[in-house]
This record gives sequence, structure tokens and C-alpha cells, in this order.
Amino acid sequence: MALPLNEVPNYTCKLPSTGQTITYRPFLVKEQKVMLMAMESENDKEIGQAVTDTMQSCIVSDIDIAKLPIYDFEYLYLKVRAKSVGETVKLRIKCPDDEKEIVEKEVNIDKIEVDKPKDHTNKIEFEPGYGVVMKYPTINTFQNVPESTTALSFKLVQDSIQTIYKGDDVYDRNNISDEELEEFVNNMTQAQFTKIQTFFDTMPRVRHNIKYQNPKTGKEFEMNLTGTSDFF
Repeated sequence: MALPLNEVPNYTCKLPSTGQTITYRPFLVKEQKVMLMAMESENDKEIGQAVTDTMQSCIVSDIDIAKLPIYDFEYLYLKVRAKSVGETVKLRIKCPDDEKEIVEKEVNIDKIEVDKPKDHTNKIEFEPGYGVVMKYPTINTFQNVPESTTALSFKLVQDSIQTIYKGDDVYDRNNISDEELEEFVNNMTQAQFTKIQTFFDTMPRVRHNIKYQNPKTGKEFEMNLTGTSDFF
């Protein structure tokens, strides 16, 4: 007689980017085992791939998790993790005034939302009638960029340009070769490149502010947690 298999519950939430209702389930033991083994390897690409594969398995709705904006991915990851191993995460924070005292803070990750700055826009205008329209990076974008910080910055910009417009002319990324796009980015002025970097600095992200106090010195501090990695 075959052993009875556990019935896994389903949950729903809405994507921050579109409001689409997504159905998901918790991690299974075999999936969490794969992620833990990847984390033990300390290989960022292996960890990223393990998390992506597990998330895709946990999303019951018919969507490609790797094509979602990174903030949708982060939000869903927190939702799935909350239902898998617990809604509360205990963080250990070192106080910056003495670099010794450790403070523990509990965060309910199931209550964390995506912060959408009011002044954010994906249309970057270099000058009247000339600029670019950006697309949001995905988990795949970050997995496929170089490890060098400088190379990462340039590659991230290049991969996130959706269209280029000048006057009545509009150039879609699908019709631009990698070589042409690289040349376009390399020939930007520093002021233009800085404007594009502002897009990444202000784009929606999973954010949470916590306040804590050094119990020995009495000094109070604030910390902004951004992205899933800050919560673990």
C-alpha cells in the first residue's frame, strides 16, 4: 500500500507591479534541501539558480518567475518563505557606535510591502525629445551580470534599456544589436549615465525600516532593509 502524500495548502497574493492575483504554495522539504546545499557552496550563481528554480516550482499560477521585475520576485519570495518556515524572522544587528553590542529584532516578513517612491519614473529624458525608456531588471538580469562592481553597473544599464527615442524616431531593444547598445551606453555623457542610475536608486523594492537601541549606551539607530538578502 502506497504511503499517503501530504496535501500542500495554496495561498494567494497580488503582484505589486500589476495587481494580478498569484497562487503559490510553501517550499517542500526536498526544495529547501536544494537551497541549503546551494548556500553551503557559497557560489552566488548556484544559490541564485536554486532559489529561482524553487520559486518557479512554488508558484502555482502560470507565470515565468524569471521574467518578473525584481521587486515582484522579492515580494513573492518573502510570501513563500513566510508560509514555508515562519512569518517572523529574528535579525541580529551589531550596534554601529561600539561595533560590539548585538541587538535582536523580530520582523514579520509576511507584512512587508514593496515601497514605490512617488518621484520614480522609467522614462529618462536626457534633453527635450531625447532619452530612453527603461525596463525593470529581473532575477536573471542579476544572475547574468559580471561580478565586478563597475562591469555590473554598465551591464545592468545596458540590459535594462527597453527603447531609445529621439524626436519621432523610436528604437526598440528587440531591433538593436548588443554591439550597438553597448556603443550607445559607452558614448553617454556622465550626466546622462547618472540620470539612468537614478532609475535604479529609486525603483520599487522590498523595503522595511527598523529602529533599535544599544542597551548599554542608550543610543538609538535606524536601519533600512532592502531586498530579500537583508532579511536573512
